[in-house]
Amino acid sequence: MSKKYAVRNIRLCTKDCLCLYVCPTGATDTENSIIDVLKCIGCGDCAEACPSGAISMVPVEYPPQQPKTEAVANALKVLMRNKSEQENIAAGLPGKLAAAIEKSNHIMAEDLIREAGYMLPQSDNTQDFLRSLLDHKQQEGFSKEVVGKLIEAFNKKKEDEKMSENKTLDNLMEAFAGESQANRKYLAYSKKAEKDGKINAAKLFKAASDAETLHALKHFEVAGKIHSTADNLKDAVAGETHEYKDMYPDFVKEAEADGNKAALMSFTFAMKAEEVHAKLYQEALENLDEAEEVFYYLCPVCGNIEKSRPEKCSICGVAGDKFIQY
Repeated sequence: MSKKYAVRNIRLCTKDCLCLYVCPTGATDTENSIIDVLKCIGCGDCAEACPSGAISMVPVEYPPQQPKTEAVANALKVLMRNKSEQENIAAGLPGKLAAAIEKSNHIMAEDLIREAGYMLPQSDNTQDFLRSLLDHKQQEGFSKEVVGKLIEAFNKKKEDEKMSENKTLDNLMEAFAGESQANRKYLAYSKKAEKDGKINAAKLFKAASDAETLHALKHFEVAGKIHSTADNLKDAVAGETHEYKDMYPDFVKEAEADGNKAALMSFTFAMKAEEVHAKLYQEALENLDEAEEVFYYLCPVCGNIEKSRPEKCSICGVAGDKFIQY
């Protein structure tokens, strides 16, 4: 694994796009202009080719912070106090320049505080320190009530942030489900339009179907649902097993009760195919490191998958020469 990966500063990028031609893995060719760190191998070719210096190579892991000597820490504290004073002076002056100086000094003061060994308010260390103040006897006049309110405020902020993260994850998965369904729906519409001789509509539906696939894949990726191949195979086994053991049997019973023969056939074919899929995923998991190439054959009618071309499908009976090889 490379010790560095490439990052692009969008503000510096002049769209010369030389990085697209020199990148051996396609990591620089993304819709949002952010280099794909999962594809980047850290070769540095894009950074060398970029005429505007918009691409830099950064470490995958940064070294631990070095301890400060007392003299260095004291010097940092002096600088921090100076920056805080300058921030306060700028805060009392009118104009955009003064506001910019105020903000600049505030940022530098924070960095100096951190480097000097002080803890930022939002850190876990700070909250531990505040809790320790409540647990021990303090000097007269010390307000434990104020400390308690600070801790309460920090906890509320963390809870709000966690709720926001959970909501965003829920939104990503809801969007993934919606885009996935839209992809299949528009593909079905495309086939119908093509059958009806409406070629332009068919092409539009097909293009939109592919677009929804792009959206769904990106939502799924951002949601953090793509893991190692072994973990992905385990997830696939669990999903297919749930479908053929728990989901489809109930659907089959309800279709039988309703007398809906078309739905009954659709559910039955899918249920039997999902059982095959689960076994194939489990087999692939157990033989994940096998180097010999395996071919798979898909039944275009019921979705059954075989590892060799059969005479006919074991589920729906379609002729083996109709199977699609992968």
